[in-house]
Amino acid sequence: MLAATMSLTALGGAWLAGWRIPGASGATWVKVTHLRASYNGNTAGPIFVMLVGSDLRDGVGGARGDALHILGINPELHAATILDIPRDTCATFGGHTRKINEANSNGGPAAQAKAVSDLTGVPLDYAVEVDFSGFKELVKSVGGLNINIPMRMHDDYSGAFFEPGYQHLDESGALAFSRNRHDFARSDIQRTWNQGYLLIAAVQQLQQQYKTMSGKFEIASMLVQHAQLSGLGISDLVRFGALANKVPAANIKNIEIPVTGGNCLGVSSGAAAALYRDFKDNARLDSYPSGTPTIPDPRP
Repeated sequence: MLAATMSLTALGGAWLAGWRIPGASGATWVKVTHLRASYNGNTAGPIFVMLVGSDLRDGVGGARGDALHILGINPELHAATILDIPRDTCATFGGHTRKINEANSNGGPAAQAKAVSDLTGVPLDYAVEVDFSGFKELVKSVGGLNINIPMRMHDDYSGAFFEPGYQHLDESGALAFSRNRHDFARSDIQRTWNQGYLLIAAVQQLQQQYKTMSGKFEIASMLVQHAQLSGLGISDLVRFGALANKVPAANIKNIEIPVTGGNCLGVSSGAAAALYRDFKDNARLDSYPSGTPTIPDPRP
């Protein structure tokens, strides 16, 4: 979604200049919710966005938040961090302790964002949600994603069959990469990190690919047709996109929260508290060891 908001900057400029946006509306691929009334896109300091990948698809109801990430952006420092939260992380919300991904099925992205904010102490400004169909359509609309796959994948459940190295993934391949957990001893913990890794690859590709007004306008027009906005409008996205565009993909770090084992994953209180403090003050990891390998390389 970072790449999407950057593209919307170009759309806003074209819209304000009087360009006609093709199409008025279409099927919803992505939902964007403004969470904090005190944040209007002009406030100095970091911006925090809850990214939710819902498991809603044909034959499966509930819309649990199976992919959960906090994207912190600091335009002034030209830096960003993706905080990966495994779906099985144990949290207390609605008066009960349960897996944190259930919050989305009980109240949508706003409820999911509240559960994550309560867990981490990070104030969230926006929530962005996509489901399986929306994810595939977004990837398809940009012509697929280039990514340097860091490990071998051979998983019948997700359909992820990849050798390490540079590859171009279509929408089905990108979804398979994002869903694979059976290949790894760390299961969903590794899968959650892989999702953040894919997000950085998407940002990196789009920053290289859409440098012209016409290219940015093309993807932004698609988002205007297929984005459902709640509590914000196109001008808000323009402001947010302008800020997000100040962060090179090379300056985005990806890190999972420290958790302990179990069916409902516990949170390593000391390490987690240190990470949250380092993250929420400026959206950049200054002292916490990131453990982040080299970001996805778009070239062989």
